[in-house]
Amino acid sequence: MAQARGSHPLQVPGIAVGALMVLEFYHPLFPEWGTFLPVAASALLIMIARLFSPRPVDGAIEDAASTFLGVFYVAMLFAYQVGVRTGEDGKQWLVFLYFIIWASDIGAYSIGIPFGKHRLYEKVSPKKSVEGLLGALVASSAMALLCRAWFMPPIGAGEAIAIALMLAVVGTVGDLVESLFKRAAGVKDSGTIIPGHGGILDRMDSMLFAAPVLYYYLRMR
Repeated sequence: MAQARGSHPLQVPGIAVGALMVLEFYHPLFPEWGTFLPVAASALLIMIARLFSPRPVDGAIEDAASTFLGVFYVAMLFAYQVGVRTGEDGKQWLVFLYFIIWASDIGAYSIGIPFGKHRLYEKVSPKKSVEGLLGALVASSAMALLCRAWFMPPIGAGEAIAIALMLAVVGTVGDLVESLFKRAAGVKDSGTIIPGHGGILDRMDSMLFAAPVLYYYLRMR
């Protein structure tokens, strides 16, 4: 998407430091040095890579900024799913996260398409509606109760529904953020790797926002 706007993100350094962030959530390399080490290392490596890039000086800010966005928006937020998985009852909570987001998407589509009349945020996403959001919340709540009865660790019904509603709302915000970026870039999809569905980001945009919220909720729980 950044390339569609004329930027030239540093793909190889960006992928490398993004992978470092994901691995850091799985197994911290230097836990005694604090959580900001991978963030600082990523920032330094990206700027040094652009400094010695053969590209001209013009566009350096845009190139570095788009690389930062890719690392922190995609890789770092994705890494929180690893954090959820490695926590207590992580497998159940990660499956719960996926099921809630999928149910939210299905509910939003099933209700929003035939009954959507009031636009949710037309400037960014003309197709999303308030009715679709309500459908997402209802479907997420129903899925939360199903997951609670099926495989979740002991939690109350009220807590399960509250978590589901929270994840559905922040997941919708994540979807809108990606729509914002796509609209700014003038593209329909983030990529073409999945025929008929666009790129991986198009399938994971809600999850990128929902995973950090669930991770910190479980840390504070």
